[in-house]
Amino acid sequence: MIGNDIIDLRTAAVESNWRRPNYLSKIFTPKEQSLISDDQSVWWLWSAKEAVYKIINRATLQRRYAPLSITYHSPDSFLYQEREYFIKSELTNEFIHTIAVIHPDLFPQLEVCKDRSIPYDKDEHGLPMIANQPVSISHHGRYWAMVKQKTI
Repeated sequence: MIGNDIIDLRTAAVESNWRRPNYLSKIFTPKEQSLISDDQSVWWLWSAKEAVYKIINRATLQRRYAPLSITYHSPDSFLYQEREYFIKSELTNEFIHTIAVIHPDLFPQLEVCKDRSIPYDKDEHGLPMIANQPVSISHHGRYWAMVKQKTI
């Protein structure tokens, strides 16, 4: 299972005011809030939670995003209902892109596509697929990313 999230930092700066009262406490645990020092740390945590959520959503078919139930475990993993999900993030001054998987051995088997014109279908639950293989798609502002297993 794969999840991914991409955040356009320019768009996030315009559309969201994470410094407003009580915003952080609705999304991040006290431990996570202690990790926050700037915009990039907020959106990195957010993108990791969102990428893990996409795995959970595909597995359970429940569209209930409860960010406090997905918690920071280490720089490389988050927990949901005591199960560990592994992440890798690309952080730049322009965007943050996080990929989540259920086992770290899956990372070398993944391909990231940033070409918006790649055709894909949706399954009966509205989840993206290519050639009957699940893929994860994310877009925000100027950025778009699809993560899929490499074809052999």
